[in-house]
Amino acid sequence: MFSSYRIWLAIGVTVLFLFLFVNAIDIRNTWSELIKVNYVLLIPAIAVYLISVYFRSIRWRYILTPIEVLPILNLYKVVSVGYMANNLLPLRLGEIVRAHYLGQKEGVSRVSAFATIAVERIFDGVALLFIGGMTAIFLPVMSIVEGLGSVAGLPWWAPAAGLSLPFIAASVFMISSSYYYNSLKVLVDKIADMFPSNIGEKLRTSSDLFLRGFVVVHGPKRLMSVFLLSMPVWLMEALMYYFIAMSFGFEQQFGFIRLIGIVILVLVVSNLITAIPSAGGGVGTFEVGSLTTLTVLGVDPSLSGAYTIVLHIALLLPITLLGMVFLLIEDKSVLGLVRESRMAEIDS
Repeated sequence: MFSSYRIWLAIGVTVLFLFLFVNAIDIRNTWSELIKVNYVLLIPAIAVYLISVYFRSIRWRYILTPIEVLPILNLYKVVSVGYMANNLLPLRLGEIVRAHYLGQKEGVSRVSAFATIAVERIFDGVALLFIGGMTAIFLPVMSIVEGLGSVAGLPWWAPAAGLSLPFIAASVFMISSSYYYNSLKVLVDKIADMFPSNIGEKLRTSSDLFLRGFVVVHGPKRLMSVFLLSMPVWLMEALMYYFIAMSFGFEQQFGFIRLIGIVILVLVVSNLITAIPSAGGGVGTFEVGSLTTLTVLGVDPSLSGAYTIVLHIALLLPITLLGMVFLLIEDKSVLGLVRESRMAEIDS
């Protein structure tokens, strides 16, 4: 789980993207823009984001229901701790910490919990692609994709495929697993028979628990329910982006209506691009995604950079502090959870 070469690779990706970000802005002008911000609007922006986390907890409760019915407030605490860990650890290792923490608090299988988190992430990607597709009717999405390609020195189809195909492939696997559970179980049994009995039995057990986490997406009604529950999550987060855009006076340049489409595209691109393995909190990849989107849409690079910096801090800092508070109340620490989840992985 904590292979050093993967961690160094993630750090390298972050350093590369931060270099691209800093190289694209004028630091002095960006600082001037940061001084002008109406920071009062960060209060409703952060409040709205914390509400979006509550909607995430509602969705996760629905996904977990076939496994265990849990109180939403309990899940809110676990989600907050998971986000805190994701913001501090590379390679989204916070997802493993979150699954471990849920198992520790509620007695849910850690493997099944991790599978439900995977379901969440897949639906996040699908929801963002849908929202981005709807926005493409009104704004030049292809120009943004071409802009991302030019930053990386790639043709336009490379970032387009990189941002969409992983979620499409994962969706196909997830839905297929829920419909062909018995067939996959037979396949796993055959593979397990190739190993010594103790390893084969662990493989059977872990695979079965993981596949059970996909039960919630078995059937059109359940698929649509999880998709619809994903909408308020991202619409509330888009509202946060909108408040922060207003704190920079973006509505004076674009108008209130057009600004809605712009912040939605920033939301879509900056979140999809964080699927690239990087250090904690998507630092670097998020910045390049947001900056490229805004500059392609006509925002000055220094102003775009200042907006991106404030936005990302507002996304990372409050939820990280909230997660720490929840852990302190229970006399726990993120490092302690990392060690525990590592030991649980070894034991399994």
